Amino acid sequence: MSDSLFLIGALLIAGVWGFYLFPSFFGSRRDAPLSSTEEFDRWTHFMADVQQRHYDRGSVTGRDVVRARRRRTIAVLVVASVGTLTLAYLRASVNWLLISLAIDGLMAWYLAMLMQLRNRRLQQAVQAHAMAEPLPVDQPQIRIVAGK
Repeated sequence: MSDSLFLIGALLIAGVWGFYLFPSFFGSRRDAPLSSTEEFDRWTHFMADVQQRHYDRGSVTGRDVVRARRRRTIAVLVVASVGTLTLAYLRASVNWLLISLAIDGLMAWYLAMLMQLRNRRLQQAVQAHAMAEPLPVDQPQIRIVAGK
């Protein structure tokens, strides 16, 4: 019994450490702007795009349906993981613990896939933004606003 408690405790500690460490590995260093002006330009372009779109509160887009489906999938995986871990603890069963680990692995794979899709979508948006507004060659990069 003490070995299974030790294993569950070690898995719990590893999960907590993973929760805090993995975002730094999968962080958005590639998405980070090189300068604050690029970030400002990105946000102003995004806000101008949002202002031009027509918003209808009653309409549900395909993106909303996909988000709801992804939330349900994550919720089912979390409930299944907690449930199988609880069963493993209550019954002191290694089989249930292995099933719980398999569900945890599936959840980690699903979240990694979602982050990969998000990064790909952001990369496409950045490329589309870069191609949408080419900088004229004769216009200088830096403008002097107040000359003195």
